[in-house]
Amino acid sequence: MKRFAVKTQFITVSLFSLGLVLSSPTQANNALPDIGGNAFSTLTPDKEKQLGDVMMRQTKGQLPMVYDPLMDEYLNAMGNQMVAKAQDVKFPFRFYWVNDKNINAFATLGGNIVSHTGTLAVSDSESEFASVIAHEISHVTQRHIARSVEARSENGPLTMAGILGSILLATVNPEAGMAGIMASQGLAQQSAINFTRSNEQEADRIGIQLMADAGYDPYAVPEFFNKLAEKSRFANTQLAFLYTHPLSQSRVADSRLRAEQFPKRFVADSQDYTLVKARVLARYHYQTKDAQSYFLRKLAEPGGNTKANQYGLALTYFDDKQVEKAEQIINKLRQQEPDNLFYIDAYTDILLAQGKAEQAMSMLEQQYLLKPNNQVITLNYANAAIQGKAHRLAVHLLRNLLYYRNDIFLAYEMLADTYKAMEDYARYYEARADLYYQMAVYPKAIDDLNEALNHVGKNNTLENRRIEAKKKQWQTELNRLKRL
Repeated sequence: MKRFAVKTQFITVSLFSLGLVLSSPTQANNALPDIGGNAFSTLTPDKEKQLGDVMMRQTKGQLPMVYDPLMDEYLNAMGNQMVAKAQDVKFPFRFYWVNDKNINAFATLGGNIVSHTGTLAVSDSESEFASVIAHEISHVTQRHIARSVEARSENGPLTMAGILGSILLATVNPEAGMAGIMASQGLAQQSAINFTRSNEQEADRIGIQLMADAGYDPYAVPEFFNKLAEKSRFANTQLAFLYTHPLSQSRVADSRLRAEQFPKRFVADSQDYTLVKARVLARYHYQTKDAQSYFLRKLAEPGGNTKANQYGLALTYFDDKQVEKAEQIINKLRQQEPDNLFYIDAYTDILLAQGKAEQAMSMLEQQYLLKPNNQVITLNYANAAIQGKAHRLAVHLLRNLLYYRNDIFLAYEMLADTYKAMEDYARYYEARADLYYQMAVYPKAIDDLNEALNHVGKNNTLENRRIEAKKKQWQTELNRLKRL
């Protein structure tokens, strides 16, 4: 999808192809319910999952999340490949991206794991990036976060809003965030550091085993640690990752010893990794002109004429409005791999930029028949339908996708835009309400449901009852969270 800005009364977003970057740090009425310390003293897996889900939805409204279906598919496939090898998995895992050039990643309650785009951008292999994700998975399976929350609750009143605030602050300003966590909980600095080091060592140990079991190279762990240490040594301030994941010499040495327990073998990067990295560099890490220079330089190097570098250059040409140059590259790549989702996504953008919505729809219809629940195909198809004024088709595609998976933020955004274009304001406000709900902004979500009811009309009994039932469900959920 061509890059453009979508503006509503409640949110401003920008989209690259099918990648949406959301940044709304000062939304009104978005404070989480206050949850007292007693609720955390017995944080069961079920309660952890409930709290983790609402915390993750709230995080979506506070950090610049990346809603890019190609990147989302890759990260969740890779993450869950390792989760499948883990022990003590008590709930499904979900993986997310934050648009941030700093090297960092973090896990929250309930199996939600977030990686900065910068972490992948600086990785030199898929195994290096996998080592970070495996480490965060291990924090969750070993219940480090849940135990930390329980321990802090014993030192005084604890609120979910306070925990979330510290997590977000640590992500944006790690040094201030760690200080905020310790100050807010009144914990001794040394005991907090010791507790963290113990968790980090255990997460390293479990994570290395996860990587090896999932087919990645465990030797990438000490290699990535050494890279972080080198970068931190020459930086003015310590890396964000090292504030939230303290790196001692003993930890580096320990990771090397653990990796050496596994036989050395060559582990090739997957093509999806190389294409996702090219996408991140082209659209999230560098400015367009800088990215263009980067890929031209890489292509000129010995062995650099790869599909990933060609793809990355095509993206920079498209973003620089050099559509014909982008088309030439993508057409060559599509001749070799006509069903590659990365190339289909880029070619859709090109066709729509050329005003060829019907041709894009025809191409995507065939792909949709083969992959009806794939979010990359469906969202591209829906976008082409919107551009081609086939609004009812777009609604059909988006609603089916949300029935299959109801947490796709971009689908709600596109659905709201489509209903507004159709002047169906009842469903437009309901789609807006769903967006607010995705960010755990319950008061705003309920307000928009009330606005939807105003547009439904009193005679439409079925729709009135359905929306009233949804409003009651959300109010009940909010009340339950308050009682946790």
